[in-house]
Amino acid sequence: MSQLPHDEFAKNLFELLLTPFGGVEIERGVQPEAKAVDIYFQPSKPLPREHDLGLLARCITQPAIFEPFRNPVGVGEMQMCIAKLFEIQQELTRERKRLKQPDLPEVKPHLWMLTPTLAAPTLAGFGAVNQLKIWGQGVYLLPTHFQTGIIVIHQLPRTPETLWFRLMGKGTVQENAIGEVADLPANSPYKGNALDLFLSLKLELESKQSIEPEERNLAMRLSALYIEKIQEAQQVGRAEGRQ
Repeated sequence: MSQLPHDEFAKNLFELLLTPFGGVEIERGVQPEAKAVDIYFQPSKPLPREHDLGLLARCITQPAIFEPFRNPVGVGEMQMCIAKLFEIQQELTRERKRLKQPDLPEVKPHLWMLTPTLAAPTLAGFGAVNQLKIWGQGVYLLPTHFQTGIIVIHQLPRTPETLWFRLMGKGTVQENAIGEVADLPANSPYKGNALDLFLSLKLELESKQSIEPEERNLAMRLSALYIEKIQEAQQVGRAEGRQ
């Protein structure tokens, strides 16, 4: 991805959300060339019945690779992601043979590409279809043996189920999702850390020598959010002081 602050934000967000449920590798290397997948998740325990991950929880029932793109993903980039998926699957197969574990069930990782928008001809070119009744709007699956899905973030419905993916969108989609995180209950397991990630993103954007108008608007939205967070903390501190 070309937008480094957004790249780091997406990786940190996945690490925050998924670490409680398994191993998360950021930029997992792929042999034989010097390539890496953005996020590799290996589940270590089943999710609790009550969780706050929404649609993301459905994507991590098996090992998963996440490749988030700030801008619409291109055909070549999609082909590269699929190539990396196949290489990792081959690595895992070779590892099973080396450890002489042929009887263990082979669970191959599933690739999820995240893109704000994507043209219909591109989806059709990869044979991606939307199983609306199963996955809902905005989620497309490639033919079975590709073990690949595409999440078109700006097509996702604005519901709590899709919140964590919409945070990686652009423009008003991302800004609305940020506001929804700020409105989460105080006891939400991810709210505080997610707000800290927003602050880090704000600082990264403000430190850029050349900032796009869209990023400037995002930085202003995050600044307002940070001021609200400080004010809330001050109110809590005064209330505790009175007690």
